[in-house]
Amino acid sequence: MASLTRRGFGLAGMGALAGAGAVRPAGASWLGNLLPGGRGMTGSGGVRLKQIASVDLPDTHDRLVDAMAWSPDGSRLVAATSVLNVFDTDTWKLRARFRALTANSGKIFGFSADGQELVASRAVETPFSVFETDTGRVVRDSDPFPISVPDALGQSGPRVLWQVRDQQSLTVSPDGRYVIIIQNVIGSGINASRLFYTFLFDSQTGRHLSTSEGTLRRRPTISRDNRLAVEASQGLNASNEVEILDLPSLTKRLSFPVRLGFMQSLSWSPEGDRLASGMADSSSPREQYDSITIWNATSGERIAGFESGIEPIRHIDWHPSGRFIVSTSTKGTGDRGTLLQLLPAGGGEPALRHFASGSTLIRAPCFCPRTARLAWNESGKILIHEIQGL
Repeated sequence: MASLTRRGFGLAGMGALAGAGAVRPAGASWLGNLLPGGRGMTGSGGVRLKQIASVDLPDTHDRLVDAMAWSPDGSRLVAATSVLNVFDTDTWKLRARFRALTANSGKIFGFSADGQELVASRAVETPFSVFETDTGRVVRDSDPFPISVPDALGQSGPRVLWQVRDQQSLTVSPDGRYVIIIQNVIGSGINASRLFYTFLFDSQTGRHLSTSEGTLRRRPTISRDNRLAVEASQGLNASNEVEILDLPSLTKRLSFPVRLGFMQSLSWSPEGDRLASGMADSSSPREQYDSITIWNATSGERIAGFESGIEPIRHIDWHPSGRFIVSTSTKGTGDRGTLLQLLPAGGGEPALRHFASGSTLIRAPCFCPRTARLAWNESGKILIHEIQGL
């Protein structure tokens, strides 16, 4: 993303907050030998996780990470709690903390192509702001939404806007050029109504480019060649589809059915030739459907499927080689906590399975695009690993 000119509307950003995460290097200890209290790890073919660092999140009351991502060059790792936490990946020191509008619906921020800037929402009424990654300073705000939410519903008052707060998804294209915001608008009152909008903005200028209205869409993800993939549904009892749309026109290129029930995750492969999806529930007989599916993004054909036995599948991310995906469930089974799996993208047995202990959640696993290191959030910490034996 080119350097942006600051434009004077809206409040200034909070800037970087003081503080630093506590870092505990793990040395050469193997994660499989470090898992007490019922946790465990199994691997096949000698595949193992080597933990290289453990980073404490600064706020003891705010340690659940909704989303996490590495910068394109791997020099920064951003973890979204109620704030964005920016870590230097050489020292694992906290570089910045700043306020943004976060939600538990997946990845809600994105990097510019050079990693120097972050795009995220910081107010309900403002589509997004551009921040300096290392300081949290607001470089600029986008233009306002082209549609007034109260006017669209024929209603007025702040209640309508507050109901929108947790119904927004934001994603940024890998080249840092486009921002997609999907807005689920819920009207207040007895005759509540719903409207669904997909907005496309130019992230470098903040200018609104196009709008699509009428379809309930979730889990936006953008490929390297600027194709948008979303889960699309006409309602709770309707069959869901994956839609693939061209940017910037938002015209549909392809759609294919998936199953009844909702997705919890959707992710493009590094090459842009496949999509991985994770289901949110088992509304259909388990033997008929996969928890995790790999799709051909050109034809919509199923390439491979996995039945994890535990749903929802909250997070999916691709290994930079495109040969594997990592997934985590939202809940555990028996006396075990959530399950993290490393799965071969072509199908077959998991290369690695790791259960957390008890009710512990494993959240937001993501691969570094440069080093292929794997980070995730667990028990108020960010754990960083190398995968050996692939």
